[in-house]
Amino acid sequence: MNSHVTNLYPSPNGTVAGQNLAVSTSVVQFAAFHTDTKYVMIDVQDNSVYVTFDNSTPSATNEKGLIILKAETAKAAKFIRASADAVVQVSQFLD
Repeated sequence: MNSHVTNLYPSPNGTVAGQNLAVSTSVVQFAAFHTDTKYVMIDVQDNSVYVTFDNSTPSATNEKGLIILKAETAKAAKFIRASADAVVQVSQFLD
């Protein structure tokens, strides 16, 4: 059996500020993350959003909510509002 153990309590990446992403009727993605960032916490604020990670267009059949991901996965995230405009805030963490 293989396993990859990582820090369960990652440190915030203090070299960068969080990003706020305005989500409306067009698909949006995050700007590039800092090169030292290993994980991100994505917090959906105000209203619900739909999100995909496989380069497909988000729709009502996709995920939504608070998400913690590896930075590589978060770079592929695409968001679109569910019913009203929303804000998605991302915080970057080190390993």
